[in-house]
Amino acid sequence: MTPPTGKRGSATRGGAQRKTRLGVARRPGAAAADPADVHERIWSAIMDHSLPPETRLVEERLCEIFGLGRTRLRQVLQRLAHENVVTLMPNRGAMVAKPSIREAREVFGARRVLETGTVSGFLDSATREDLKRVHTHLAREKSAWRDNDRRAAVKLSGEFHLVLAEGAGNRILANMLRDLISRSSLIIAVYQAPNTPACPPDEHERLVAALEKGDRRAVDLMVRHLDHVLADLRLQDPAEKSVDLESVLAAPGRREP
Repeated sequence: MTPPTGKRGSATRGGAQRKTRLGVARRPGAAAADPADVHERIWSAIMDHSLPPETRLVEERLCEIFGLGRTRLRQVLQRLAHENVVTLMPNRGAMVAKPSIREAREVFGARRVLETGTVSGFLDSATREDLKRVHTHLAREKSAWRDNDRRAAVKLSGEFHLVLAEGAGNRILANMLRDLISRSSLIIAVYQAPNTPACPPDEHERLVAALEKGDRRAVDLMVRHLDHVLADLRLQDPAEKSVDLESVLAAPGRREP
């Protein structure tokens, strides 16, 4: 998708910030981001817990960070709301969604049902190429944990389940699971006990070993794995946390010191 090319006002003397046609400040020389990239950056920041639930997504601030007009930004926020990771509030704007304790239990209950199906489907139809993809992804996940790169590890551990779903060959199930994994990441961000792995890689490793052997016990391993993740959550109301949007979302070269 090509970013909008609306006219800009001329720069003021002394290199002052330029203005977009909607009056939002943009840094000199900063190009407008592609809306698809904006979606990915916000979604990833939510998934890896950099933007915790109930973080206000202030439109004016986001327009400034991304150099994007309000119309395009609102399309991005609408898409994130459709994916259940952002809540749009009349007259109050957008914020990262906050799942309830009841929703947490229901989401993991739904994942239990879906992922027994995806594991069974993987055992029935996965190819050598599918198994290779799973091994490659697992290696990346383990590397992130070894390097203590929590942001990458959390993201990869959620994506591991999607790689299995894709190998099962059922796109509808994979799409449904993507929604549930998005919600799960929010749930983990809110309720996980400190210093607890979001999705222990050793459990993924045992699951992959069973899948490679064609062992039907892989279904039970997946159920126990999901139950373990849920059991590690502290299902009580968490303390609030303030977040600076720019420090999380701005591209590395554009972050202020």
